[in-house]
Amino acid sequence: MSGFGEQADMVRDGRADVAIAACFDGHGLETRLLTTEPRVAALTSGHELAGRDVLSTADLIAEPAPRWSVPAVVDRDHWLGSPDRPADGPVVEDIAQMLEVVALGQAVALVPSSLAARNIRPDVIYRPLSDAAPYQTLALWPAGNRSPWITWFIRTAVEGSR
Repeated sequence: MSGFGEQADMVRDGRADVAIAACFDGHGLETRLLTTEPRVAALTSGHELAGRDVLSTADLIAEPAPRWSVPAVVDRDHWLGSPDRPADGPVVEDIAQMLEVVALGQAVALVPSSLAARNIRPDVIYRPLSDAAPYQTLALWPAGNRSPWITWFIRTAVEGSR
């Protein structure tokens, strides 16, 4: 088991043979796309943008965004939707904390639509984004490793994600 954002490092240093992750530095790794899904904006239910049906990343530029405690996890385009949006909100360790700071009105976050579907709450509103890059989940393993076990795992993960 890994902490949030540690999967790629665990594969690189041999603590894991393979991992499934969404945001990581791909140095020294091979990857295979498993799923692609839209990202949505998570806002506190009383936010002024909550009444709109669809948002754009430009709508969020002035909004505070959560800052991940693990610096490697902070991929500006992935988490913020725009290189111009500052990550100046509260520091969070995991998704549960991220949703709490959103609910408290301390930040606005971009999350995968599946996370939104699993985390329905009265104090958080999710809105589609017209221009955010999709959220992608990938399998990753050490570059050049052709282990039959890893090949089997990747094939099974790809088939299971269909």
